[in-house]
Amino acid sequence: MKPFRLNASILARRNGKFLLVRKPREHHAWQLPQGGVESGESFLEAGLREFQEEVGTDQIKILGERGVYFYDWPDNIEIDPRLEKFRGQEVHIFLADFLADDTAIQLDNAEVVEWKWVDRVELQDLIESPEYLAKILAILDAL
Repeated sequence: MKPFRLNASILARRNGKFLLVRKPREHHAWQLPQGGVESGESFLEAGLREFQEEVGTDQIKILGERGVYFYDWPDNIEIDPRLEKFRGQEVHIFLADFLADDTAIQLDNAEVVEWKWVDRVELQDLIESPEYLAKILAILDAL
């Protein structure tokens, strides 16, 4: 069986809201900033790097790892050829306080095309995967 791709994600919060980013695709577009772990990186280092790349700032304070989420690639989506050797992803989710104002957010407009601060209800409207949503809500419930 193929392995999971190692991945790290940041659940950034500010004033009771959480930062979501939108990928330029039709399905499962809204998510937490996240990305793959590169050779020699820890999960935390990958999460910080991906947050910087996607959101354009490193002005966050990590409060710790809050959970791990595993998922298989959906059958109905086209997988990047570089990812075909994996069955899905193992995502380590870190909670962080966002320390800046919105002017610090500078999207790359390639991987991420939109962002928004959302409360718990909005989060439930935007996250399409029931399993992914359940993991995020479990982390919020534990706060």
